[in-house]
Amino acid sequence: MELKVGVVGVGVMGTYHAQIYAGLPGVRLVGVADPDPERRRAIEQDLEVPAYPEAEALLGKVQAVSIASPTLLHYPQVRMFLQAGVHVLVEKPITPTLSQAKELVNLAAHEGRVLQVGHVMRFYKAVNELPRMLKQPWMLETRRLGNNRRIRDIGVILDLMIHDLDLVLLLLRERPYRYSVVGQEVDGLDEYANAVLDFPSGVRAVLTASRVSPQSERSLSLTQDGEVIRLEFASEYTEIAIHRFPAKYHDPGGNGRVEEQVERMAIQNDNPLRRQLKHFVDRIQRGTPPLVTLEDDLLALELAIELTRALKPIPTHH
Repeated sequence: MELKVGVVGVGVMGTYHAQIYAGLPGVRLVGVADPDPERRRAIEQDLEVPAYPEAEALLGKVQAVSIASPTLLHYPQVRMFLQAGVHVLVEKPITPTLSQAKELVNLAAHEGRVLQVGHVMRFYKAVNELPRMLKQPWMLETRRLGNNRRIRDIGVILDLMIHDLDLVLLLLRERPYRYSVVGQEVDGLDEYANAVLDFPSGVRAVLTASRVSPQSERSLSLTQDGEVIRLEFASEYTEIAIHRFPAKYHDPGGNGRVEEQVERMAIQNDNPLRRQLKHFVDRIQRGTPPLVTLEDDLLALELAIELTRALKPIPTHH
């Protein structure tokens, strides 16, 4: 049986969802919804499926839906589809408030429907390797920088840093006991943020996110005894460099230099969004257990909201 799916919101991300569904085996893309007539026209021409101005038009036609509309629309749209018995994948953040997110999680359980939050980083092959490399880290550092301000309804913490909060929480499996965050707001939204989180196990995580940076960077560095592991996420590959510092080294010159060995590898990303959507479909069709729980999603959201509230402006000296 083919699974009938739709996509709500076909901006940049939603268009990717629609294109992938159109090519997934066992899936039939039956339509999309978007208020923008140009976006609708583009999808109708590109994928030859009907495009509707309202999300309601997909009710009765779909068994599952991806919601890639602006964050402020997530709550009413997810609720509407879940109440109609439709499985939902919603782009992160699930909702702008924790109470709305909890309500949707409870509703999905009540309706017996799959609710999955789109955290595409979890589906990078290199990220799946990380738990294996983790020994006893004492420092984690993430940087997610770019010059992209197309998202205008949430700040950079809920938009970008939430990916890295999610990764750090999944790797460490504990909550921070304290944090501090500084940043810069533009037009009432945080566009740059730097957060320091301290965890009970002694790990410190430093996360930086920016939508106003001239250079793009997506990286994660992990420091533990004797080695630093650095991942750089590019579109095709994730570059991994493992810098090892032997405990004893010969330093005849006495110049205090540490010898390091570097091991480099590249892991193909293998279209993480496609892997994510296939996982969503497999959960519906085959009962595949979720890669990550909704409790994990709620924890990442809760922390992102707390950090947004705690953000202190960087002092500027004139």
